[in-house]
Amino acid sequence: MEEALLLDTQYRMQEDICAFPSKEFYKGKLKTGTSPKPSLFLSKSKKTCIVFGHVEGKEKSLVVRTERGNENSKANVEEAKEVVRIAILLTEAGINTKDIAILTPYNAQVASINELLFEKGMRDITVNTIMRSQGSEWKYVIMSTVRSCPEPEIEKQPTKSWIMKQLGFIMDPHQVNVGITRAQEGLCIIGNESLLRCSALWRGLLDHYKEKGCVVNPARNIQVQKPTRSLRMKKTARR
Repeated sequence: MEEALLLDTQYRMQEDICAFPSKEFYKGKLKTGTSPKPSLFLSKSKKTCIVFGHVEGKEKSLVVRTERGNENSKANVEEAKEVVRIAILLTEAGINTKDIAILTPYNAQVASINELLFEKGMRDITVNTIMRSQGSEWKYVIMSTVRSCPEPEIEKQPTKSWIMKQLGFIMDPHQVNVGITRAQEGLCIIGNESLLRCSALWRGLLDHYKEKGCVVNPARNIQVQKPTRSLRMKKTARR
């Protein structure tokens, strides 16, 4: 243990994606060894590879069947619709469906998102829980945090037990770290900003994103850069 060394250079993420997890989980020591790539997400007409979109959705509890049997889980239809919209925008911008993943902490949300994608005729987009995504990577990751409650019901000085009840394991630092470090070129997080700010970990992330001009309220204002004419011509030529 005394001779352990930190592997301090990562080659997966763009530097802006890496910046917050490096600061939060690795004492700012994590360096980026990848070359910069064009950003596709648009936040207030600014191109960015990280973006957070606010959705005040309605959280609901569902029973879902898993390999371990039936379990209580949570879903948020408004967030599900938003992440599917953004995934479709990415495909329209030329991103291959196999290069996109939608991650969430809850199996019920996985089922809701898959149902919406099926209705839209979308295939090959990975939808999975954050924990099952560990060890994987995609060019673009869209993350749905799910947990929500109306703004008037959010306590001004929430107790630890209230925060745990409202946010559950979306506050788990390990889950957060895994979820926000799967993307190579673009990371979009969808959630209820007001509720997430009750957590010190999420407040830090949101402050970091806000400082970068990458918090969008409401999330429907998030857009994706369309491919340039030259890129479209190259793709047509290859076909």
